[in-house]
Amino acid sequence: MSATNYLSEMADGGYDPDAVGSFHEHMVPSLLHENGVKTSEVVLDIGAGQGHGLIPLRNAGFENLIALDRDAFNLERFENEFGFRTLRCDAESDAFELDDASVDAAICFHLIEHLWDPSNFLSELHRVLRPGGQFFLVTPDWRKQYKTFFRDPTHVRPYDKVSLGRLLRMHGFEASLFSWGSAFGLGRLGAYRHFFKLGLIGRDLLAVGTR
Repeated sequence: MSATNYLSEMADGGYDPDAVGSFHEHMVPSLLHENGVKTSEVVLDIGAGQGHGLIPLRNAGFENLIALDRDAFNLERFENEFGFRTLRCDAESDAFELDDASVDAAICFHLIEHLWDPSNFLSELHRVLRPGGQFFLVTPDWRKQYKTFFRDPTHVRPYDKVSLGRLLRMHGFEASLFSWGSAFGLGRLGAYRHFFKLGLIGRDLLAVGTR
């Protein structure tokens, strides 16, 4: 399935830049704030997709946002409507058109499970992050989603906390692994808006890493 068809399928299902949910709106900026990322710093979204990472950051006052995606499906809109800098590039195979150590923080939500080989992605992430720069990576937790993981036909490689932690260390990162998302009805209640840690009990994996 091409990237265009995948993003179109998502949009047809109501998952698009106009439908950013309250969890992302609150938790994505909170995640960066909790880890000391300033609104003035350069933040790169690798696999920006429908903008559910960058749009909440823009709404929270982050000023220097870069959307990288292999498909142009939303890139023009990201530039014209949201003011993001955009880069069209395949994270699995291409060099990122960014200088060494030019990025303060990076987010990557639900990309790595779509990559047969994450080596180029992680090498380029390491190159463009400044020393001490941080990244925030979210992927399904295989231990919690093994029954549903392959319902997405573009998923090719699952991870659990052990495998993802090892992979990141192999590519030169220090990383801590957490759960990500809300559970037990807390999403409907929006309890994470009052207690950040209630957004860290879900079925996805969150890696918080440092270069």
